[in-house]
Amino acid sequence: MRAPSRRLIGRIILVGLSLGAALVLDQLTKRWALDELEDGQVIELVPTVRLELTFNPGVAFGMGADIGSPLAFALAAVVLALVGWVAVRTIRNQDILATVFLAVTAGGAIGNLWDRFSRAEDGPLTGHVVDFIAVDWFAAFNVADIFTTSGIALWALMLATHARSSKEPARGRD
Repeated sequence: MRAPSRRLIGRIILVGLSLGAALVLDQLTKRWALDELEDGQVIELVPTVRLELTFNPGVAFGMGADIGSPLAFALAAVVLALVGWVAVRTIRNQDILATVFLAVTAGGAIGNLWDRFSRAEDGPLTGHVVDFIAVDWFAAFNVADIFTTSGIALWALMLATHARSSKEPARGRD
């Protein structure tokens, strides 16, 4: 069996660090929120945006709260598939920046899934996700949500940009 190349090892490290950094930053900020905001303290940042501890039993915007653990298990399957896809992209030497964006997405998703697992009281994956960034005109969310949303948006933007540039006519010499 052939040893992995330095380039592959470097890609694995970069992608792993990207996923791990997203997960760790999410969990550190949630720990801070639990420690500093648990007593009901609210920190006003700017008008309509504040730090305020909430617990989300659902997914985005609290949707699916009544479904419970079946939804969490489905989300866990999606996250597992995403991590597998990131691994395959890394090994196949696909676009590293796009792969890093997907790894950041996975790191955020794992952070919220970890909340469901570690905070469960009524069975597997029934725990509530810790949210603490509240925007009056939008929703309450956390750093994991920022990572999942921005990671997938940046990946999609790269995909769209690449698709558009590959359809442009080649500029040859006249």
